[in-house]
Amino acid sequence: MSFAFTPEEQTRIDVAAFLGIKLDPIGYVELSTIIVLSVMYAVEFIALCYQLHNRDYLPLKAKNVPVMFSLYFGGISWLMGDIFTGGLVHLGHSAVLRNCKFTIIWLRVCIGAYYVTSIFALRCYSLYYVFYKGKAFKGKAMMVSLGLAVLSIAVFGAISMLVPTDMTAQYEEMLDMCYINNNYVIAVLSVIWSIWLYTAIMTWRMRKIPFCFNERVELFTTFVILLVVSLLNSVALLVVDVYPASRGWRNALLYANHVGASIGYWVVMWEPTYGCLFHREEYLQYWINILKEDQMEREYDYSTNMNETTLNLVDFADDIPVKADSRCASSHNFTADSLNNNMDDTLHSTIYIR
Repeated sequence: MSFAFTPEEQTRIDVAAFLGIKLDPIGYVELSTIIVLSVMYAVEFIALCYQLHNRDYLPLKAKNVPVMFSLYFGGISWLMGDIFTGGLVHLGHSAVLRNCKFTIIWLRVCIGAYYVTSIFALRCYSLYYVFYKGKAFKGKAMMVSLGLAVLSIAVFGAISMLVPTDMTAQYEEMLDMCYINNNYVIAVLSVIWSIWLYTAIMTWRMRKIPFCFNERVELFTTFVILLVVSLLNSVALLVVDVYPASRGWRNALLYANHVGASIGYWVVMWEPTYGCLFHREEYLQYWINILKEDQMEREYDYSTNMNETTLNLVDFADDIPVKADSRCASSHNFTADSLNNNMDDTLHSTIYIR
């Protein structure tokens, strides 16, 4: 896979010019983009392995580490799909890469973009289910919701594969890139915008609801990320003329999609991961103190003589049924100072502020 400027690349540029398309050559800018995002995902993989190893640490357990792990692999699939179909690499040398119908429908759309955005939307629904409806989002409710999301993705992918190639995506040999039918683009973006609209509605409906931890930040971040990603992809795919031909657009879209997804992931996982790694016992005590302050001991089945190994929680913090008059809002501006007077002074000035 060459990123050097070759005679074949010049021929490709000339053919594109003949067709009225300004084609920027694939070069070291694309290589640097792939390297940067690959390193980003590699760092996240190391963090995920650490989180899985410590998945019984209560603040991490509350974030549902296995689901976040599946979200990571959805991001990897999306990255591969974006690279293969977004004009960042040559496709002609590989029969697999030339199968644009597969790489677009499954890697980029279904297992990638749809699954990642659906998991973010599902998290919004879990918060709504707990804090608005006052019910536990676990067991049947959680499995049915996740199952419906996965089933809808599988059905969309299966139908897309049955549709003729010229109505979905196909390999354009002269330009050595994937071509996506505009009607199919509209269908895909309609689903993406529907997911964003759903998160917008959920965010609006929960705007006055008190939360216990940093859920409001997560909701707002999800809302903004999905909006930005949806807008950029809509402009690139519907407005820009053959966006994979433009060096600026193909690299910018890749960064927007995957840096956005990474931010969404770290907004959820950063604080408990940092606390587990650097201040394990202090952060656990801080986390438990929030439960006491918000009068959440009964919902968490917590008693003061329990320690980390014997504390019996429901599987996920989002699973906790919260009363409509919960005082969770008190945690947003709560510091470790007011929760644990014996905590080290250094910790008082660090991240333990909601």
